[in-house]
Amino acid sequence: MKPWNKQATEKKNVLLFIPNLIGYVRLVLLLASWIFFTNPVLFLSFYTASVLLDGLDGIVARQLNQTSAFGAWLDVVTDNLGRGMLWTLLYKWGYFISALEWLVFVCTHTLGAQWRSAAKSTPPSWVQTVMANGFKTPAGAFAVCGLHGLPVWLYGLKAHLWAPFMSHHLQLGVTGVLISGRALCMGVEVWFIISHIKDLLAENQEQKTPLLSTEPLIENTD
Repeated sequence: MKPWNKQATEKKNVLLFIPNLIGYVRLVLLLASWIFFTNPVLFLSFYTASVLLDGLDGIVARQLNQTSAFGAWLDVVTDNLGRGMLWTLLYKWGYFISALEWLVFVCTHTLGAQWRSAAKSTPPSWVQTVMANGFKTPAGAFAVCGLHGLPVWLYGLKAHLWAPFMSHHLQLGVTGVLISGRALCMGVEVWFIISHIKDLLAENQEQKTPLLSTEPLIENTD
């Protein structure tokens, strides 16, 4: 097989990895949830199915040894599309939340698959606490719950889905907890954006700074 044919086959195989096929199904489910946004039962059914598959594709990728840079990219893009859809359909200002998440994606994607540990700047202790062990810490779980849970919870509030099951005060309490988690996550996001901007400025400065010659200066004796 010719080298370029082999490369094309390998790329095609990556696109057909089982975890990536699950990712395509998630995109279809998000499209369905968008179509049925005004129908709470159908919307939550499709959206929840997409979220559950988000947890499944990672497990399948590791079990089948089918991890890939494309798969990691597709996973984050699908997450952002889902939350972005929710935020922008729920509130006019939801666009800014979605824009923030896409900005962070741009910043972290430039660092590669190991973006959690590849940042050039040393994160402050509270950011390290949130991100430690792949967000598998109390602070990390709190931030992730706010990130993923808040828009879905707010959708339920607007659709009056929670009223039959919990008091108004309890709904306010859950809302406050999720907002706090999202605020913590936003703090980490803002740090990544600022860190990325600093790295870009430093890189630009390095390009403009002339290299110092290591050769000795020759005095003019004429």
